[in-house]
Amino acid sequence: MIFLKATCKHGNIILDETLLAELEGRQLHVLVQEIPPDLKTSKRRQRGSAKGLLSIAPDFDAPLDDFRDYVK
Repeated sequence: MIFLKATCKHGNIILDETLLAELEGRQLHVLVQEIPPDLKTSKRRQRGSAKGLLSIAPDFDAPLDDFRDYVK
């Protein structure tokens, strides 16, 4: 069984990807199932969109005072 995503526009089913070459000439059964809006994939995240929003303190790697008794 193969699952492919598709979109229905103006009564036509448009596949999001191409069919496998080995399916050429075969008869296929199509099951249409709507994906609820909350399960649809959102737009892809853009690399670097959070640039400047996060920072690391200069003493990030310094030992924590709470563990001073455990470190010799």
